[in-house]
Amino acid sequence: MTVEREGVGLAIKVCDDGIGGADPLGGSGIVGLRDRVRALDGRFRLDSPPGHGTKLEVWLPCE
Repeated sequence: MTVEREGVGLAIKVCDDGIGGADPLGGSGIVGLRDRVRALDGRFRLDSPPGHGTKLEVWLPCE
C-alpha cells in the first residue's frame, strides 16, 4: 500500500499478488467504496484479472 501526494490530491494504491477476479457486484464492498470515492469528487480504478493480483487505485482531492 502506498499513499502519496499527487497534484492537489492524495493517490492511494493497494496491490496484492492473490488470485484476482474481484467482482464489484459480488458483495465485497467494492461498489460502496467506489461510491464514497466519487462522492468526494475522487477517482477510483480497480484492475483484478482472474488468475492475477488485484490493484486498487484511488485519488482524492486534498489541499
